[in-house]
Amino acid sequence: MTTRESTRSTDEGPLPERAFYGLADHPNHGIFSSILKRKRKFAMTDEAKKMCQQVEAYKSCADRLHLSLMFMLVENPVTSKQLHDRVTIDLSYSTAGSYLRFYETINRKGRKLGTKSNSKEIESVEPAAKTLLAMNVEQEKRCRKQLENLKALSKFIGEDYWEYARLRKVYWEAMEQYDEAVTNQNKERSEQAEQATATAQTKRNDCRIKMMDFIVKSINDQRGKHAEAVLKFRDEAILYHKAMSDLIPDLKVDVEAKLESKSSIKPPK
Repeated sequence: MTTRESTRSTDEGPLPERAFYGLADHPNHGIFSSILKRKRKFAMTDEAKKMCQQVEAYKSCADRLHLSLMFMLVENPVTSKQLHDRVTIDLSYSTAGSYLRFYETINRKGRKLGTKSNSKEIESVEPAAKTLLAMNVEQEKRCRKQLENLKALSKFIGEDYWEYARLRKVYWEAMEQYDEAVTNQNKERSEQAEQATATAQTKRNDCRIKMMDFIVKSINDQRGKHAEAVLKFRDEAILYHKAMSDLIPDLKVDVEAKLESKSSIKPPK
């Protein structure tokens, strides 16, 4: 079914290439110019239109949620947007640990503390370097596990939604073909034109049913798995922060002990 209305001319570009985040622009294939410079605008059935609107709203929310979780995972606005494609963690821990080890090697070759008769050992920074490198390993391990936990939600965002967008585009093209077939039938009034219209109508209906079935089975029925994935992410995030804190308790005790010993030294009068 089509509705006729006058609209201003629009420059319609092609659909954007499949991405991960973001929405596919509405194809709007049903608007075209006639000889009288009037427009025809195709309209989906109310049920199909409602389902498509729900998918678009759900995708928008899923994008924002997924981006927030990725940022919480690596705490880097640039790296977090690349995690769906490859595991890229913040290298701060690794860089700092490697630097401390290099610093200690160079520092031990430099000036010695104390006097020749009473030399003092330079305090080693190896415990700090070891802790930082261990935290880097832990971060990468937990990052991979969290991405696995979010696999169901990531699949919707990066695969299922874009398959829906493709089916929606096919449906709009089928509506356009049906409208053209009806126009030709009105002009020719022949059995061949009538058969072409019936074929186009069947194709249009099949495309609509296929799109709606995909929405129900591959998107709506999977929302429970999407929610479960987010809950798994939450539980793992708690374990991740605990694991990171467990890597530094001994170092923390050493620092506190040194602060206490220093506080016992009184300045000269």
